[in-house]
Amino acid sequence: MDWQIVAWVKRGKRRKSVLEYISKSSGPVSTNEMKKSLKIAISQASATLKELRQKGLVECLNPNDKIGKLYRIKEKGKNLSKWMN
Repeated sequence: MDWQIVAWVKRGKRRKSVLEYISKSSGPVSTNEMKKSLKIAISQASATLKELRQKGLVECLNPNDKIGKLYRIKEKGKNLSKWMN
């Protein structure tokens, strides 16, 4: 377990909620779905996903699309999410 990443996720309420949301979903999710479910601005969802992607916790399935990007949790993110719950 990378304890620096654990601490980083725990410090950010939005990071934790987005990671939990993606880990509990049955398939890929869009920023718009997250926005509606988590009641956050689309810009907040996008920025949080970018951070989680950079840490290797989630991945974008269609990075070349300008809109309608889909995200799923990576193994590293699953392990972290299970540990935090």
